[in-house]
Amino acid sequence: MAKKILLIDDNRLTREINGSVLEQAGYKIVSAGDGSQGLKKLEEEKIDLIILDLIMPGIDGFEFLKLCKKNPLTQHIPVAVLTIRDSPQDIETAKRLGAEVCLIKHKMRPKALLDSVRIILGE
Repeated sequence: MAKKILLIDDNRLTREINGSVLEQAGYKIVSAGDGSQGLKKLEEEKIDLIILDLIMPGIDGFEFLKLCKKNPLTQHIPVAVLTIRDSPQDIETAKRLGAEVCLIKHKMRPKALLDSVRIILGE
């Protein structure tokens, strides 16, 4: 059975490109355009991994991480942050809040995302 990945990013093109790369590798993709939609998808679906942007309207990535890691039903789900913000403070904050890895969008190629997903999922 294909592992299910929740992509949360307010940029539709980013969701489509990364979703396509991951689908071609055999993963099932669930998408959300912001943190609120992401939380709703977590209630509706059994998710194996979350790929999360930090800068979004409404519930941003930091707040999403706090809420996700506080909830006993979702705290076990690994989170990979994929963001344009590359400040050491943001990366450290994301990791402190529970992110497994922080990938910087403008420095990352699709294969690097796929490699990170496979490592996090133990494949």
